[in-house]
Amino acid sequence: MTWLSFCARRPGPEWKTGYGTGDRTLAQIEGVVDHSMEGTLAGAYTVLDGPEQSSWTFSLPKVGEPVQHYSLQKIPWHAGLPGDRKQDTSLIGNLTLAGKEHEGKAGEPWTANQVYWSAKIDVAVRALCPAFGANPPTLRRNMWEHRWLSATSCPSGRNPWNAKFALINEWEDDMLTLEEIKGLLERHADSYVLPKVEKIVKRQLEALPSGGGLTAEETIEANQEAARRGTS
Repeated sequence: MTWLSFCARRPGPEWKTGYGTGDRTLAQIEGVVDHSMEGTLAGAYTVLDGPEQSSWTFSLPKVGEPVQHYSLQKIPWHAGLPGDRKQDTSLIGNLTLAGKEHEGKAGEPWTANQVYWSAKIDVAVRALCPAFGANPPTLRRNMWEHRWLSATSCPSGRNPWNAKFALINEWEDDMLTLEEIKGLLERHADSYVLPKVEKIVKRQLEALPSGGGLTAEETIEANQEAARRGTS
């Protein structure tokens, strides 16, 4: 189960998730919904802990670190409809969207703290969920407000989309792709990776009573020759 390392944990009631069809996979998550708490963080926790059929994955206070209530694979009830598990927007809802509640009420803009952490959560979830990260942040495709999905009193207009998208794009531009990481490892294999592997092999061979048929030095030399020939 996936919990973001920079979020505090405050688990919500287990019964407030799912539709009897099991959890979702990270690959099934295709976006997020930004909600307004319409009140204080304490008031939102009262709703989360109470009997009302309302739950969400993240809470973002005006001040302080974000809070995660469910792993990303759990399916809280926040969007007003379940949707389906297909990778499109024809019927989208709780099954494929992660919900984020932001402290405050209509007419109150997000604080700088909320903009920062909301964008950071989006970047992290996009990196973990390929269907979400496959496309740029786009309103009504992978970035939603509650009222765009179902009738609700949850207001819109608090979310500074442009500022948040700018942060997301800036941070994602600075992130290494898997191909870039692979390239770095390949370019620096001789100076960084192989010496570490050689030390491990040497320790393991020295622990064998027979020496494994080759001395540690002979084995390392054979590994180096195989690497040069591309046969390792």
